[in-house]
Amino acid sequence: MEESVEEKFEEIVNMLRFFSKIRRYSFLDRIGNALNYETVEFALWEAIRTFRSIYDSAKIDKKNGKELRYYEEEGKKIILPRIPDESQITEFLKLAKEEIGVARRLAIKALSFPYIVKEEE
Repeated sequence: MEESVEEKFEEIVNMLRFFSKIRRYSFLDRIGNALNYETVEFALWEAIRTFRSIYDSAKIDKKNGKELRYYEEEGKKIILPRIPDESQITEFLKLAKEEIGVARRLAIKALSFPYIVKEEE
């Protein structure tokens, strides 16, 4: 059985879900509405760059001997997902170049379900 877009690109989906959680929809909108590969590539680059900045300046809590990075907004702590792996990004962009609909499906998956942090993150 073939992996779904959500399973195959879980780290990218989780990063985009994080942006949805903090109500920054511009990256999701641009990826989901893209008519060409270049738009997807640039929107993903901007999303990763922005997320990297948030991740690198995040506060850190220790839980069960693990360090968890979190973003704080309006007094709420939102634990950050992992930064998407380079191989996952490369594979996603390759598929998006072949079929732009993959980008739309990824954005839909990111918007469809709430962002939930798994313990291993």
